[in-house]
Amino acid sequence: CRISRVCVVRNSDDAILADSSSSAAVCLDEPYRGRVSVNSEFYVEAANPDVIRIIGERKLPAGELPEDAIHVTTNDDEWFPVRRILLAPCLKLTKYVQANRGKYREETHSLSISERSPDAPKDGVHCKIGIDCCTFDRVLLFLIAQMYPDEYKFSLELSEANAMSHAADVLGLQSLTDICDSQASSFASRVRSESYIRFSEVKQRNEHNALLIIIDGMVLDITRWIDEHPGGPSIIPSQALDIDCTCFFEMYHISRQSFLYLKSFYIGELNPADISELSRSDVKA
Repeated sequence: CRISRVCVVRNSDDAILADSSSSAAVCLDEPYRGRVSVNSEFYVEAANPDVIRIIGERKLPAGELPEDAIHVTTNDDEWFPVRRILLAPCLKLTKYVQANRGKYREETHSLSISERSPDAPKDGVHCKIGIDCCTFDRVLLFLIAQMYPDEYKFSLELSEANAMSHAADVLGLQSLTDICDSQASSFASRVRSESYIRFSEVKQRNEHNALLIIIDGMVLDITRWIDEHPGGPSIIPSQALDIDCTCFFEMYHISRQSFLYLKSFYIGELNPADISELSRSDVKA
């Protein structure tokens, strides 16, 4: 069997779900985001009705979207129903947010069947954006955190900065552009691009409680992050300092995400003249 839908049952005692202006209402937690609480009901249907028959099943009536929902189709044809208030900061979507109002009263806000996600309903306000569904989902999380900072937190990963910056340009979302620019500025300010880093400096800084490691000629500063290392804070200082630890890194880290993290720690390139001084991790190990 598979879960066909999660329905949040309204409860006047539920501080989050009771108020129609709450984050749950704005974010369409019922039923499209699937917030699970003690009041949730799970409706199950058989993946193959010819093999499994569910006795006494209850059918869930089709949910109704609020009238102010905008049906957004991403460039990979996924459908997102989003309330207008959430998209208000996206300046390039203003004509959809203000559809049927003021100067936009006479405009048609629909898409042809070929442009619309096959999951999207026929009626309502439709728009298509040049952003993939995963990135747009992250944008929505950013918008929710902006609207409800006490309930939601948003952290921009360096690996997604380029995609989010592009999304901010497509949507005209200045607050997201500011965060992406800040991330890029932070990277530019800490990277030594005008000169190489000498091996003697790496060793000296490591002797004074810094943690600089060298991977394939790249110098990475992991000092502030070491306590968060999934493998524990002791293995890197005991095995990977003052050597070329490329082999160690490749041996223990096989996921693509691990390699994307390197950019967060990169501070420059080791002087090529010092490479001959390095012991390789496969030799030292």
